[in-house]
Parts: sequence; structure tokens; C-alpha cells
Amino acid sequence: MKRAFLYIDILGFESMVKSKSNKVDKIFEIIDSLNVFKHESLQVIVFSDTILVFNRNENWPTHYYVTYLIEYAQELFYKLNWINVFFKGIITYGEFHFKELRNFQAYYGEALIDTYKDESGLNGFGLYIDKRLHEEVIVFNKITLDEKYDYVLLCQSFVNLYRDTKGLLPINIDMLHETDTYFRIDEDLRFFREIEYLKNNYPIEKVQKKYQAVYDLYKNCTPDFFDVFETDGFLPLSLNECYTGSINFTEILAEKELSQ
Repeated sequence: MKRAFLYIDILGFESMVKSKSNKVDKIFEIIDSLNVFKHESLQVIVFSDTILVFNRNENWPTHYYVTYLIEYAQELFYKLNWINVFFKGIITYGEFHFKELRNFQAYYGEALIDTYKDESGLNGFGLYIDKRLHEEVIVFNKITLDEKYDYVLLCQSFVNLYRDTKGLLPINIDMLHETDTYFRIDEDLRFFREIEYLKNNYPIEKVQKKYQAVYDLYKNCTPDFFDVFETDGFLPLSLNECYTGSINFTEILAEKELSQ
């Protein structure tokens, strides 16, 4: 059966396990809290640092399943961000077989093989989507990455605000309260503060480049915002001098963790 298929790999998991990091238990608690488990049309498999999500049935058009897969990837993205854990996810459409046998679950297929093989070759982290599903992405913004994949911009509030302001700052503070279009702007700014620090200070160059790659993807599609935020340190005050946001913008978790 052909299915809309999401493959997620939690980055740095092996290192966290070996170092006995308390993040490991937190990761599984976060996964367990996802709304995807409540969706009757989707099946979830979790093993070690890998999550698979796919449609159980064919009751809905492909864009329906794709939209929910992106939404659940975004939910995981934001929840993991609070502990500075990131993932690489791929959405594709292909053959995948799943059976509930008497004593275990059996699953296999080209969708799993292809995403597993492609994941290591994608620089950065976040959510990538097969170009064959280009027309099925109707809610989220995406940008071209290479000949096979697009990159989904999960920091939706930041991108929405850039679109609606045409990149001009500061903004009228009322914009942030009149609609829920930008309701995660504080989390987005926190995310950029963290990865800016990580791309500049992480002790392993290979890992630094992953943060740099994602930073550059957002910078290239919201350049006017970055011109301001890079100077000011991605502070909420850059939006409006009266706006301090709901998150302590003086604290950089990455700085604390790297100093330990």
C-alpha cells in the first residue's frame, strides 16, 4: 500500500544515551505527549531514536495526511526545542506495509528504505518533504532544497510575520494580539537565539555546520528580519520597544549546557 510517510531521527541520541543524559527520558515523555496518537487515521511506531508515522487507511486525500504529518512534526519540533534537542524528518509518499501480527508488529517498504538512506545526506535538521508532494502542502511554507526535497519552514509565526510586514520592523504591537497567526513568535525567536549561539560556539565543526545550514535557510528567505535581529540578538524588543514577550530572552540554554 502506498502511504504518506514521515520518518524522524532524533539527532545526538546516541551521545545522550552514552552520557546518561536526563534528556533521554524527557524525549520519550515528549513523544508520548504528541497529539498524533489521538488521530484515528494515523499509525505511529517508535523505536530508539526513530519515529515513523503513516496513514492507516485511504479514507482521505493525500494532502489531508500530509498536513497532519507536518503539524505533528511541528508539534514535536517546538516541544523538543525547549530542551535543545533537534530532529531530522522526511515526509515522502511510497510503498509501506504494516501488519499487526499476533505477537509483534511487522513493517517494511520502500518508503522506509528511501528515507533512511536519504536522511544522512541531508545537511541540517528540521523537516524535509519529497518534491512529489509539492502540491499536497497547502498550509505550510516550504523552500526548494535540492532536486529531490523541499524544506518545510516550521517556524511558521516568524515566516508569517515576515510576509505580512514585508520584513519591516518595528511593528505595531497590536499585530501580535489581533490574531493567532503569530502566536509562536516568542518560541521562534528563542529558537534562533539558541541556534545562533550553537552555530558559533559548538565545539564540533561538523555539528556547527548543521546549525549554520538551518540558520542560513531561514536567513535567505527572511533577509530583512535577519538584518535587524542579528544585530539585536533576536530579542522580542526588536519587534516593538514595548514588547518583551513571554520567554526570558536573557537566558541561552545552549550557553549554559556548553559551559558544563
